[in-house]
Amino acid sequence: MPDVLRRNRAPALRVLVSALLLGVVLAYADVDAVAGALRDANWSWFAAALGLMAVAAVVGALRWRLLLQEAQIEVSALRAVRTFSGALVLNNVLPTSIGGDAVRAWLVGRESGRLLRAATATVVDKLTALACLYVVAWAAVAVDRESVPSTVVGVFAWVTAGLAAACVVAALAAAGVRPILRRFPERLAAMIRETWATLRTWARSTRTVTFVLALGFAYQALAVLVLVLVGKTVGVELSFALAAVSSAIVLVAMLIPISIGGLGVREGGFVLLLGEAGINGADATSVSLLSAAVVVLAGAAVVAVSAAWHTSRLDERRARALPRQPPA
Repeated sequence: MPDVLRRNRAPALRVLVSALLLGVVLAYADVDAVAGALRDANWSWFAAALGLMAVAAVVGALRWRLLLQEAQIEVSALRAVRTFSGALVLNNVLPTSIGGDAVRAWLVGRESGRLLRAATATVVDKLTALACLYVVAWAAVAVDRESVPSTVVGVFAWVTAGLAAACVVAALAAAGVRPILRRFPERLAAMIRETWATLRTWARSTRTVTFVLALGFAYQALAVLVLVLVGKTVGVELSFALAAVSSAIVLVAMLIPISIGGLGVREGGFVLLLGEAGINGADATSVSLLSAAVVVLAGAAVVAVSAAWHTSRLDERRARALPRQPPA
């Protein structure tokens, strides 16, 4: 029984932290004001955001599939779209904001028998997508600097510097592992060698690098536009630059495993950042909650449509395989 309690302690603690953080944000923003903002929302903009998020999910899925294929893991486009979209939903409801990514890596890895390569592809997909978001955000700031408060740009610069430093440390650590690889247990050494081989395969392919980056920029640009449309839903005019910078900072904050799917952390982050741009707490909270709803609803819709399409194709194949009855 104590072991069960210990295993359940972390998820329960995260639920508690999520509830506390969200409660604090709602108290600050005024629950009635948030409810009023949602009640007066223009849902046609929300519908547009849903459609755009569905397109973004397909783009992200095809990007992930390209990495899988280069790692010699064959996954159909339909399967990749369904799995990737399902992961987007799970990222918002599981104890960590990367829980869905772990699930998609496990599903593909289990089916292909190449779990390590599937995990490597998923990690690279996640990290390079984050890098693409930061590039998109900095480019947007360069084009439209006036729409982003200097305090927000300052925070963004510090977060970017922190991520860059982490990448340098990770690269140095990885380089330091190679000379002493012989001292590692054979199974661990074999896993490291396979990971290195997979990374080299991607790096040597100009086509892969080009398409992964291009699709990454497209995916993140679409995701930022989704946030802009969500803002319009509640009457908040977000510039592309402010939306990009805010989402980039909040996304990193959500990686800290202290809440369920980043709930509470996301809302607090948007309230603080958008507040610097003169957006009140109720509107910022509404934008945050609706942005999460868009991801969940659009992801679920793509999963449902792709599953229905897959089922219909299977039915057609079965119908063709059945022997035709001679006319009476």
